[in-house]
Amino acid sequence: MSFNYKKQILSLLLDWYEDSPAHTRNQKPDRRRTMKLYDKGKTDFGVYNIENSTIRKDINQAVLDLADKKYIEFEWMQGEKNHILSKLWLNFDSIDQVYTYLGRKPKGDAVDEVLSQLRKLLDQIQEEWAHRWLEETYAAISRKRAIGNVLPENKSECDDLLKVISRLSQRTEIEILERIFSIQCFGDSKRFEHSVKPRLVRILKKYLGQDECTDDDALRFVGIVRYPEQFEFSGALSVLLPNGLVDFSPLLFGGTLTIDDVKEGRIELGAGIRRILSIESRANYVEYIRKSQSKNEFVLFHGGQFSPAKSVFLKAIVSSMPQGCMFYHWGDIDYGGFSMLARLRREIMPEVHAWKMGIEDLRQYSKYTIRFSEAYGKRLASLLEEPQLHDCYSCIEFMLKGSIRLEQEAMLV
Repeated sequence: MSFNYKKQILSLLLDWYEDSPAHTRNQKPDRRRTMKLYDKGKTDFGVYNIENSTIRKDINQAVLDLADKKYIEFEWMQGEKNHILSKLWLNFDSIDQVYTYLGRKPKGDAVDEVLSQLRKLLDQIQEEWAHRWLEETYAAISRKRAIGNVLPENKSECDDLLKVISRLSQRTEIEILERIFSIQCFGDSKRFEHSVKPRLVRILKKYLGQDECTDDDALRFVGIVRYPEQFEFSGALSVLLPNGLVDFSPLLFGGTLTIDDVKEGRIELGAGIRRILSIESRANYVEYIRKSQSKNEFVLFHGGQFSPAKSVFLKAIVSSMPQGCMFYHWGDIDYGGFSMLARLRREIMPEVHAWKMGIEDLRQYSKYTIRFSEAYGKRLASLLEEPQLHDCYSCIEFMLKGSIRLEQEAMLV
Protein backbone atom coordinates (compact mmCIF):
# COMPACT_ATOMS: atom_id res chain seq x y z
CA MET A 1 0.00 0.00 0.00
CA SER A 2 2.88 2.35 0.85
CA PHE A 3 4.23 2.08 -2.72
CA ASN A 4 0.81 2.96 -4.14
CA TYR A 5 0.79 6.16 -2.09
CA LYS A 6 4.31 6.95 -3.28
CA LYS A 7 3.29 6.42 -6.89
CA GLN A 8 0.14 8.52 -6.53
CA ILE A 9 2.03 11.40 -4.91
CA LEU A 10 4.86 11.44 -7.45
CA SER A 11 2.49 11.03 -10.42
CA LEU A 12 0.41 14.02 -9.33
CA LEU A 13 3.52 16.13 -8.77
CA LEU A 14 4.86 15.21 -12.22
CA ASP A 15 1.49 16.03 -13.81
CA TRP A 16 1.65 19.48 -12.24
CA TYR A 17 5.23 19.92 -13.40
CA GLU A 18 4.48 18.86 -16.97
CA ASP A 19 1.52 21.27 -17.15
CA SER A 20 3.63 24.20 -15.94
CA PRO A 21 4.70 27.06 -18.27
CA ALA A 22 8.33 26.31 -17.39
CA HIS A 23 8.05 22.75 -18.70
CA THR A 24 6.42 24.02 -21.90
CA ARG A 25 9.46 26.28 -22.38
CA ASN A 26 11.75 23.36 -21.53
CA GLN A 27 13.09 25.23 -18.51
CA LYS A 28 13.60 24.37 -14.86
CA PRO A 29 10.79 25.96 -12.78
CA ASP A 30 11.88 29.00 -10.79
CA ARG A 31 9.23 28.36 -8.15
CA ARG A 32 7.86 25.22 -6.60
CA ARG A 33 4.24 24.14 -6.52
CA THR A 34 3.34 22.65 -3.17
CA MET A 35 0.89 19.85 -2.57
CA LYS A 36 -1.24 20.52 0.50
CA LEU A 37 -1.67 17.46 2.68
CA TYR A 38 -3.52 19.23 5.46
CA ASP A 39 -4.14 22.98 5.69
CA LYS A 40 -7.10 24.04 7.81
CA GLY A 41 -9.17 21.19 6.46
CA LYS A 42 -8.06 21.68 2.83
CA THR A 43 -6.01 19.12 0.93
CA ASP A 44 -4.73 18.37 -2.60
CA PHE A 45 -4.47 14.69 -1.74
CA GLY A 46 -7.94 13.54 -0.82
CA VAL A 47 -6.93 10.17 0.61
CA TYR A 48 -4.92 11.84 3.41
CA ASN A 49 -7.38 11.38 6.26
CA ILE A 50 -5.96 12.57 9.57
CA GLU A 51 -8.84 10.94 11.43
CA ASN A 52 -7.86 7.50 10.12
CA SER A 53 -4.60 6.68 11.90
CA THR A 54 -3.76 3.73 9.62
CA ILE A 55 -4.05 5.74 6.41
CA ARG A 56 -2.33 8.77 7.93
CA LYS A 57 0.63 6.71 9.16
CA ASP A 58 0.96 4.88 5.82
CA ILE A 59 1.04 8.15 3.87
CA ASN A 60 3.41 9.73 6.39
CA GLN A 61 5.79 6.81 5.92
CA ALA A 62 5.48 7.01 2.13
CA VAL A 63 6.43 10.70 2.25
CA LEU A 64 9.40 9.99 4.55
CA ASP A 65 10.63 7.28 2.18
CA LEU A 66 10.39 9.59 -0.84
CA ALA A 67 12.16 12.35 1.07
CA ASP A 68 14.97 9.91 1.97
CA LYS A 69 15.45 9.30 -1.75
CA LYS A 70 15.52 13.10 -2.22
CA TYR A 71 12.60 12.89 -4.63
CA ILE A 72 10.55 15.36 -2.58
CA GLU A 73 10.78 17.76 0.33
CA PHE A 74 8.06 18.31 2.93
CA GLU A 75 6.95 20.13 6.07
CA TRP A 76 5.05 18.97 9.12
CA MET A 77 2.04 20.87 10.35
CA GLN A 78 3.09 23.39 13.00
CA GLY A 79 3.01 21.73 16.38
CA GLU A 80 2.30 18.30 14.82
CA LYS A 81 5.81 17.09 13.90
CA ASN A 82 5.90 13.35 13.10
CA HIS A 83 2.13 13.33 13.30
CA ILE A 84 0.38 15.39 10.60
CA LEU A 85 1.93 16.48 7.30
CA SER A 86 1.29 20.01 6.08
CA LYS A 87 2.68 20.12 2.53
CA LEU A 88 5.27 18.67 0.18
CA TRP A 89 6.86 19.53 -3.15
CA LEU A 90 8.93 18.01 -5.93
CA ASN A 91 12.73 18.19 -5.81
CA PHE A 92 13.50 19.37 -9.34
CA ASP A 93 17.11 18.19 -9.05
CA SER A 94 15.80 14.59 -8.96
CA ILE A 95 13.36 14.76 -11.85
CA ASP A 96 15.15 12.11 -13.93
CA GLN A 97 15.28 9.69 -10.99
CA VAL A 98 11.55 10.24 -10.32
CA TYR A 99 10.68 9.32 -13.92
CA THR A 100 12.85 6.20 -13.67
CA TYR A 101 11.32 5.23 -10.32
CA LEU A 102 7.80 5.44 -11.79
CA GLY A 103 8.78 3.79 -15.07
CA ARG A 104 7.28 6.82 -16.80
CA LYS A 105 8.59 8.42 -19.96
CA PRO A 106 9.25 12.16 -19.60
CA LYS A 107 6.60 14.18 -21.36
CA GLY A 108 9.25 15.97 -23.41
CA ASP A 109 10.59 12.66 -24.74
CA ALA A 110 7.08 11.53 -25.68
CA VAL A 111 6.44 14.87 -27.42
CA ASP A 112 9.71 14.63 -29.38
CA GLU A 113 8.87 11.07 -30.41
CA VAL A 114 5.46 12.11 -31.74
CA LEU A 115 6.93 15.14 -33.53
CA SER A 116 9.39 12.81 -35.25
CA GLN A 117 6.50 10.59 -36.41
CA LEU A 118 4.63 13.61 -37.74
CA ARG A 119 7.68 14.88 -39.64
CA LYS A 120 8.07 11.53 -41.38
CA LEU A 121 4.39 11.50 -42.37
CA LEU A 122 4.62 15.05 -43.70
CA ASP A 123 7.33 13.89 -46.09
CA GLN A 124 5.23 10.93 -47.25
CA ILE A 125 1.67 12.24 -47.55
CA GLN A 126 0.39 14.22 -50.51
CA GLU A 127 -3.37 14.43 -49.84
CA GLU A 128 -4.21 18.07 -49.17
CA TRP A 129 -6.54 17.48 -46.19
CA ALA A 130 -4.09 15.12 -44.47
CA HIS A 131 -1.13 17.40 -45.09
CA ARG A 132 -2.93 20.40 -43.57
CA TRP A 133 -3.92 18.33 -40.52
CA LEU A 134 -0.36 17.12 -40.05
CA GLU A 135 1.07 20.63 -40.38
CA GLU A 136 -1.38 22.13 -37.87
CA THR A 137 -0.97 19.21 -35.46
CA TYR A 138 2.83 19.46 -35.63
CA ALA A 139 2.69 23.22 -35.01
CA ALA A 140 0.29 22.88 -32.06
CA ILE A 141 2.33 20.16 -30.33
CA SER A 142 5.58 22.07 -30.93
CA ARG A 143 4.09 25.23 -29.46
CA LYS A 144 2.41 23.65 -26.43
CA ARG A 145 4.98 20.89 -25.87
CA ALA A 146 2.00 18.69 -25.09
CA ILE A 147 0.13 15.93 -26.94
CA GLY A 148 -3.23 15.96 -25.16
CA ASN A 149 -6.17 17.75 -26.87
CA VAL A 150 -4.30 17.45 -30.18
CA LEU A 151 -3.62 13.71 -30.40
CA PRO A 152 -4.62 10.85 -28.09
CA GLU A 153 -2.42 10.90 -25.00
CA ASN A 154 -2.52 7.10 -24.93
CA LYS A 155 0.48 6.05 -27.01
CA SER A 156 -1.25 3.00 -28.49
CA GLU A 157 -4.25 5.07 -29.64
CA CYS A 158 -1.93 7.78 -31.00
CA ASP A 159 0.09 5.22 -32.96
CA ASP A 160 -3.12 3.68 -34.32
CA LEU A 161 -4.36 7.05 -35.62
CA LEU A 162 -1.06 7.91 -37.31
CA LYS A 163 -0.90 4.41 -38.80
CA VAL A 164 -4.34 4.86 -40.34
CA ILE A 165 -3.42 8.28 -41.77
CA SER A 166 -0.28 6.75 -43.27
CA ARG A 167 -2.20 3.75 -44.67
CA LEU A 168 -4.78 6.03 -46.31
CA SER A 169 -1.99 7.84 -48.17
CA GLN A 170 -0.62 4.53 -49.49
CA ARG A 171 -3.89 2.88 -50.44
CA THR A 172 -4.24 1.45 -53.90
CA GLU A 173 -7.91 0.47 -53.59
CA ILE A 174 -10.55 2.86 -54.91
CA GLU A 175 -12.97 1.52 -52.33
CA ILE A 176 -12.42 -0.74 -49.33
CA LEU A 177 -14.80 -2.14 -46.73
CA GLU A 178 -14.26 -0.70 -43.25
CA ARG A 179 -13.54 -4.04 -41.59
CA ILE A 180 -11.16 -5.15 -44.34
CA PHE A 181 -9.31 -1.86 -43.93
CA SER A 182 -9.09 -2.53 -40.18
CA ILE A 183 -7.62 -5.99 -40.81
CA GLN A 184 -5.05 -4.53 -43.21
CA CYS A 185 -3.98 -1.95 -40.62
CA PHE A 186 -4.15 -3.95 -37.41
CA GLY A 187 -4.95 -7.59 -38.15
CA ASP A 188 -8.21 -6.99 -36.27
CA SER A 189 -11.55 -6.34 -37.99
CA LYS A 190 -12.95 -4.08 -35.24
CA ARG A 191 -9.93 -2.15 -33.95
CA PHE A 192 -10.36 0.70 -36.45
CA GLU A 193 -13.99 1.17 -35.37
CA HIS A 194 -13.18 1.14 -31.66
CA SER A 195 -9.80 2.90 -31.57
CA VAL A 196 -9.59 5.33 -34.49
CA LYS A 197 -12.86 5.89 -36.33
CA PRO A 198 -14.48 8.66 -34.20
CA ARG A 199 -11.32 10.79 -34.15
CA LEU A 200 -10.62 10.24 -37.86
CA VAL A 201 -14.19 11.26 -38.72
CA ARG A 202 -13.78 14.52 -36.77
CA ILE A 203 -10.53 15.22 -38.62
CA LEU A 204 -12.09 14.50 -42.02
CA LYS A 205 -15.14 16.69 -41.38
CA LYS A 206 -12.98 19.61 -40.28
CA TYR A 207 -10.29 19.42 -42.95
CA LEU A 208 -12.67 18.57 -45.78
CA GLY A 209 -14.85 21.51 -44.73
CA GLN A 210 -17.89 19.26 -44.36
CA ASP A 211 -19.00 19.70 -40.75
CA GLU A 212 -22.59 18.75 -41.50
CA CYS A 213 -21.97 15.54 -43.47
CA THR A 214 -22.61 12.10 -41.97
CA ASP A 215 -19.83 9.96 -40.54
CA ASP A 216 -20.28 7.51 -43.42
CA ASP A 217 -19.97 10.29 -46.00
CA ALA A 218 -16.77 11.55 -44.37
CA LEU A 219 -15.17 8.09 -44.51
CA ARG A 220 -16.45 7.46 -48.02
CA PHE A 221 -14.47 10.51 -49.16
CA VAL A 222 -11.26 8.59 -48.43
CA GLY A 223 -12.59 5.32 -49.84
CA ILE A 224 -13.63 3.57 -46.59
CA VAL A 225 -17.17 2.18 -46.74
CA ARG A 226 -19.30 -0.10 -44.60
CA TYR A 227 -20.93 -1.52 -47.72
CA PRO A 228 -20.07 -1.10 -51.42
CA GLU A 229 -21.23 2.30 -52.64
CA GLN A 230 -24.00 2.38 -55.20
CA PHE A 231 -24.16 5.07 -57.87
CA GLU A 232 -27.77 6.09 -58.50
CA PHE A 233 -28.90 7.55 -61.82
CA SER A 234 -31.80 7.79 -64.22
CA GLY A 235 -31.70 8.03 -68.00
CA ALA A 236 -30.45 6.45 -71.19
CA LEU A 237 -27.34 4.62 -70.07
CA SER A 238 -26.00 1.24 -71.09
CA VAL A 239 -23.04 -0.77 -69.81
CA LEU A 240 -21.14 -3.24 -71.95
CA LEU A 241 -19.89 -5.95 -69.58
CA PRO A 242 -17.80 -9.06 -70.39
CA ASN A 243 -20.94 -11.19 -70.19
CA GLY A 244 -23.28 -8.91 -72.11
CA LEU A 245 -24.93 -5.52 -72.50
CA VAL A 246 -27.13 -3.98 -69.78
CA ASP A 247 -29.51 -1.20 -70.88
CA PHE A 248 -30.98 0.95 -68.09
CA SER A 249 -33.08 3.14 -70.40
CA PRO A 250 -36.43 1.38 -69.76
CA LEU A 251 -36.21 1.88 -65.98
CA LEU A 252 -38.64 4.69 -65.21
CA PHE A 253 -37.12 5.55 -61.83
CA GLY A 254 -33.48 4.82 -62.43
CA GLY A 255 -30.92 2.18 -61.56
CA THR A 256 -27.62 1.68 -59.75
CA LEU A 257 -24.07 0.57 -60.45
CA THR A 258 -21.09 -0.22 -58.24
CA ILE A 259 -17.43 0.53 -58.79
CA ASP A 260 -16.82 -3.07 -59.89
CA ASP A 261 -19.44 -2.67 -62.63
CA VAL A 262 -17.79 0.55 -63.79
CA LYS A 263 -14.31 -0.94 -63.78
CA GLU A 264 -15.37 -4.12 -65.59
CA GLY A 265 -17.62 -2.52 -68.18
CA ARG A 266 -17.81 0.36 -70.63
CA ILE A 267 -20.43 3.03 -70.00
CA GLU A 268 -22.27 4.69 -72.86
CA LEU A 269 -24.88 7.44 -72.70
CA GLY A 270 -27.69 7.52 -75.25
CA ALA A 271 -26.96 9.62 -78.33
CA GLY A 272 -30.02 11.77 -77.56
CA ILE A 273 -28.80 12.93 -74.15
CA ARG A 274 -28.37 16.71 -74.19
CA ARG A 275 -28.06 17.44 -70.48
CA ILE A 276 -26.49 15.76 -67.46
CA LEU A 277 -27.82 16.95 -64.11
CA SER A 278 -26.07 16.10 -60.84
CA ILE A 279 -28.31 16.62 -57.77
CA GLU A 280 -26.90 16.88 -54.26
CA SER A 281 -30.03 16.03 -52.22
CA ARG A 282 -31.63 12.60 -52.42
CA ALA A 283 -35.09 14.10 -51.88
CA ASN A 284 -34.62 16.48 -54.80
CA TYR A 285 -33.15 13.71 -56.95
CA VAL A 286 -36.15 11.41 -56.36
CA GLU A 287 -38.67 14.21 -56.86
CA TYR A 288 -36.97 15.40 -60.04
CA ILE A 289 -36.81 12.02 -61.81
CA ARG A 290 -40.45 11.36 -60.87
CA LYS A 291 -41.89 14.65 -62.07
CA SER A 292 -39.46 16.70 -64.15
CA GLN A 293 -36.92 14.57 -66.00
CA SER A 294 -37.10 14.76 -69.80
CA LYS A 295 -36.05 12.04 -72.25
CA ASN A 296 -32.94 13.92 -73.28
CA GLU A 297 -31.68 14.23 -69.67
CA PHE A 298 -29.39 11.98 -67.67
CA VAL A 299 -29.83 12.62 -63.94
CA LEU A 300 -27.54 11.32 -61.20
CA PHE A 301 -27.61 11.49 -57.42
CA HIS A 302 -24.52 13.35 -56.23
CA GLY A 303 -24.88 13.17 -52.43
CA GLY A 304 -22.12 14.71 -50.33
CA GLN A 305 -18.51 15.23 -51.39
CA PHE A 306 -17.88 12.45 -53.89
CA SER A 307 -15.71 9.50 -53.00
CA PRO A 308 -12.76 8.14 -55.02
CA ALA A 309 -15.13 5.46 -56.36
CA LYS A 310 -17.78 7.95 -57.43
CA SER A 311 -15.04 10.04 -59.05
CA VAL A 312 -14.34 7.08 -61.37
CA PHE A 313 -18.06 6.85 -62.18
CA LEU A 314 -18.36 10.58 -62.87
CA LYS A 315 -15.33 10.54 -65.14
CA ALA A 316 -16.79 7.58 -67.04
CA ILE A 317 -20.05 9.54 -67.55
CA VAL A 318 -18.16 12.61 -68.79
CA SER A 319 -16.04 10.55 -71.19
CA SER A 320 -19.22 9.16 -72.80
CA MET A 321 -21.06 12.49 -73.19
CA PRO A 322 -22.56 12.87 -76.68
CA GLN A 323 -21.66 15.85 -78.83
CA GLY A 324 -23.45 18.99 -77.65
CA CYS A 325 -24.30 17.59 -74.20
CA MET A 326 -23.87 19.89 -71.18
CA PHE A 327 -23.23 19.09 -67.51
CA TYR A 328 -25.13 20.88 -64.71
CA HIS A 329 -24.96 20.63 -60.92
CA TRP A 330 -27.83 21.45 -58.55
CA GLY A 331 -26.79 21.75 -54.92
CA ASP A 332 -27.62 23.65 -51.76
CA ILE A 333 -26.92 27.36 -52.01
CA ASP A 334 -24.41 27.20 -49.18
CA TYR A 335 -20.75 26.45 -48.47
CA GLY A 336 -21.16 22.72 -49.11
CA GLY A 337 -23.05 23.13 -52.38
CA PHE A 338 -20.55 25.58 -53.86
CA SER A 339 -17.53 23.61 -52.63
CA MET A 340 -18.96 20.52 -54.38
CA LEU A 341 -19.41 22.53 -57.58
CA ALA A 342 -15.81 23.79 -57.35
CA ARG A 343 -14.55 20.24 -56.87
CA LEU A 344 -16.57 18.94 -59.84
CA ARG A 345 -15.01 21.64 -62.00
CA ARG A 346 -11.54 21.02 -60.59
CA GLU A 347 -11.48 17.22 -60.73
CA ILE A 348 -14.15 16.03 -63.17
CA MET A 349 -14.89 18.64 -65.83
CA PRO A 350 -14.19 22.40 -65.95
CA GLU A 351 -17.45 23.19 -67.79
CA VAL A 352 -19.94 22.12 -65.09
CA HIS A 353 -22.73 24.71 -64.90
CA ALA A 354 -24.52 25.75 -61.70
CA TRP A 355 -28.31 25.21 -61.83
CA LYS A 356 -30.78 26.85 -59.43
CA MET A 357 -27.86 28.16 -57.39
CA GLY A 358 -28.12 31.91 -57.93
CA ILE A 359 -29.36 35.17 -56.44
CA GLU A 360 -32.73 34.82 -58.17
CA ASP A 361 -33.33 31.51 -56.39
CA LEU A 362 -32.44 33.03 -53.01
CA ARG A 363 -34.95 35.80 -53.64
CA GLN A 364 -37.67 33.44 -54.87
CA TYR A 365 -37.37 31.21 -51.79
CA SER A 366 -36.39 33.98 -49.37
CA LYS A 367 -38.81 32.89 -46.65
CA TYR A 368 -37.03 29.52 -46.48
CA THR A 369 -33.50 30.89 -46.21
CA ILE A 370 -31.47 30.12 -43.10
CA ARG A 371 -29.33 32.59 -41.17
CA PHE A 372 -25.72 31.63 -40.53
CA SER A 373 -23.07 32.48 -37.95
CA GLU A 374 -20.02 34.71 -38.30
CA ALA A 375 -17.75 31.62 -38.27
CA TYR A 376 -19.78 30.07 -41.11
CA GLY A 377 -19.54 33.36 -43.00
CA LYS A 378 -15.75 33.23 -42.85
CA ARG A 379 -15.77 29.75 -44.37
CA LEU A 380 -18.19 30.87 -47.08
CA ALA A 381 -16.06 33.94 -47.82
CA SER A 382 -13.05 31.67 -48.40
CA LEU A 383 -14.83 30.41 -51.55
CA LEU A 384 -14.26 33.85 -53.10
CA GLU A 385 -10.64 32.73 -53.45
CA GLU A 386 -11.66 29.66 -55.51
CA PRO A 387 -10.97 30.47 -59.18
CA GLN A 388 -13.33 27.68 -60.23
CA LEU A 389 -16.26 29.64 -58.75
CA HIS A 390 -15.67 32.99 -60.49
CA ASP A 391 -19.20 32.96 -61.95
CA CYS A 392 -20.68 32.36 -58.46
CA TYR A 393 -18.91 35.22 -56.67
CA SER A 394 -21.88 37.58 -56.95
CA CYS A 395 -24.21 35.02 -55.36
CA ILE A 396 -21.74 34.28 -52.56
CA GLU A 397 -21.33 38.01 -51.88
CA PHE A 398 -25.13 38.36 -51.79
CA MET A 399 -25.29 35.53 -49.23
CA LEU A 400 -22.58 37.12 -47.12
CA LYS A 401 -24.33 40.49 -47.15
CA GLY A 402 -27.58 38.96 -45.87
CA SER A 403 -26.00 36.14 -43.82
CA ILE A 404 -28.33 33.69 -45.55
CA ARG A 405 -28.11 30.28 -47.16
CA LEU A 406 -30.69 27.96 -48.72
CA GLU A 407 -31.07 24.20 -48.69
CA GLN A 408 -32.31 22.89 -52.01
CA GLU A 409 -35.10 20.87 -50.37
CA ALA A 410 -36.88 24.20 -49.83
CA MET A 411 -37.41 24.33 -53.59
CA LEU A 412 -39.65 21.28 -53.36
CA VAL A 413 -42.26 23.27 -51.42
